Amino acid sequence: MSVQTKVILQSTLLKAAANLTAQAANSKLTAIDWQSVAEFAIFGLIQAHLNCHWQRFLEDTFPTLSPPTPDKASRTAWHNVLFKLAIDQTVGLFLMNTVFLVCTSAVRLSNASLVVAEVNRRIWPLIRKAWKIWPACALVNFLWVPVESRVLVASCVGFGWNVFLALFMLAK
Repeated sequence: MSVQTKVILQSTLLKAAANLTAQAANSKLTAIDWQSVAEFAIFGLIQAHLNCHWQRFLEDTFPTLSPPTPDKASRTAWHNVLFKLAIDQTVGLFLMNTVFLVCTSAVRLSNASLVVAEVNRRIWPLIRKAWKIWPACALVNFLWVPVESRVLVASCVGFGWNVFLALFMLAK
């Protein structure tokens, strides 16, 4: 099994487990909402696959380390790290959270115009909340985590974030 496949499966399981954790913590629920668990698992499957490609694109386009020269070792290319962080926390966050909202709304709303309206209504509050945690995680990832492990690190941090997302969706 490839590293990417393992990361995608781990992300899928972590997202489903986060949803179950949020449901267990919610005293108002009397039964497990398996559809919600499935939605989070599907989100994990899609988002992890996209994020693997996204992280590779960011690193290939804006490498964290400058190339070594005969007289200098590789050094952190801070301008690339900061630019990568800005793109990740705007375009990337918008993309990943849109995927989340579509995955958790499409079956329940079953109408494309209603799904679009739901995304439009919830995307900016969700992104503002995401900016409280994800910039720090992304910066650590870009500086110290190899690109092939970044999605897994984000998925582990994301366990807590996905518990929040499940509670966010329950608060509709």
